[in-house]
Amino acid sequence: MCMSATSISKQHFVIYAVLVLFWVIFQIFSANALAFGWGFIPFVISLPFVPFILVWLGVQFVRHYRYIRLGPNISEHLVHCVCTCTLFCLFVYHFVY
Repeated sequence: MCMSATSISKQHFVIYAVLVLFWVIFQIFSANALAFGWGFIPFVISLPFVPFILVWLGVQFVRHYRYIRLGPNISEHLVHCVCTCTLFCLFVYHFVY
């Protein structure tokens, strides 16, 4: 079974949507953690996942940025760059804020 580049591109958008959903749930969970008496448990639970997510988003950004510079499908790769950059900033914001 061979996958086309288009289906892989669509898979990335599904992963981006799942990451946004994960970020929203994580934000809500973290915001209410102190009220529920959980303290820093959400922060500790997320520590193994977020660095992996940040590295994956960084690799995807660099890959699509390289494709933008090559020329074909500039708009599609630009959308990927915007999505990965936005998600990267959201996950960094969660730990800085």
